[in-house]
Amino acid sequence: MENKTHILTDVKVLDSAEGIVEAFVNSMGEIDADGDVIDPSAFDNSILMNMPVSVLAGHDSSKIIGKVLNAHSVQAGDGTARLYNRIQFNLDTQIGREAFSNVSGGYVDQWSVGFNIPDGGAELIQQGSNAVRLIKDVDWVEVSSVIRGASPNTTTISAKDDKAAIPYRATATTDSAWNGPRTVAAIPTDASRTTLRQMFAYVDADENPTSKSSYKFPHHVWDGGVGDANIRACRAGIAALNGARGGTDIPESDRAGVYRHLRRHLDEAGIDAPELLGAESAEEEMGRRRRRRNYEDEAASIKEVTDHDDDLAADDDVVLVTESFVPSTDEQRQQVQAKLTELRARQLGFRLLNRSE
Repeated sequence: MENKTHILTDVKVLDSAEGIVEAFVNSMGEIDADGDVIDPSAFDNSILMNMPVSVLAGHDSSKIIGKVLNAHSVQAGDGTARLYNRIQFNLDTQIGREAFSNVSGGYVDQWSVGFNIPDGGAELIQQGSNAVRLIKDVDWVEVSSVIRGASPNTTTISAKDDKAAIPYRATATTDSAWNGPRTVAAIPTDASRTTLRQMFAYVDADENPTSKSSYKFPHHVWDGGVGDANIRACRAGIAALNGARGGTDIPESDRAGVYRHLRRHLDEAGIDAPELLGAESAEEEMGRRRRRRNYEDEAASIKEVTDHDDDLAADDDVVLVTESFVPSTDEQRQQVQAKLTELRARQLGFRLLNRSE
């Protein structure tokens, strides 16, 4: 199998929550370091027949780090072209997460394609005084992130690493007591960016990446340094993603990445995580919890009266309210709200009566 490699020039991340990168992984129509010229249409048949193509680390078939979701040739207008890839790294594997981090961080700066040449897929042509192999058709097998290779002008088009969920990092876990605000307060204000990324599951790069106020979803113990992942914090974080405690205001596109991060810690601890609700379901859950808090407040207020009014305490509607009944239909809500209005009036009358006495 033959390999052709391109150097990265721009590094971005299209969607770090899903591990998606856009890249130009091969140049065509120009002589590469091996003295070959790949025709701009050479990959077309494979794109139709072989997708999705595997993404490897260093052309090692035992190190699958992702897959190519989409590919096509992009013409440059001067007879040359580049092979566009939309790549999804497998963030459910350690090697996939590490490879994604290396590419998005610019630590690995080249791409390489691996292919076989079918019979009749290449011929020798004369360019000036040199005989050059023109590769007209390839059986495309894989694309790899590599350290060094043969093909020029590779560009990773899109990356957005700091504006999304922070990739999971394997650590030990603990089920000790958790106090999020106290933990965050204990982190030094001059903590490094690396430390902050280890402590939290989300960072907004529109804010200062060296300020802990730019980070959300703390879930690691702090004891003078980054400690174990706290199971209770991970559960609380997932609950917030699903609408608890007022929900979360992070972008919808990042919820899945934060969930995946927190869920992996629970997986490592042998704990089943609840499913991530869709945005609409999470909004509904947040509203349901808000209504429950309102009814609980009403129940606590009304209980002051029922403790002194046996008839009121026996009222069926009062029993529903004081047991934190949350109506699920508009008709139920209207009925309970009407009853609450009546109960408030009776409560006010009770208080006025006590004052007059």
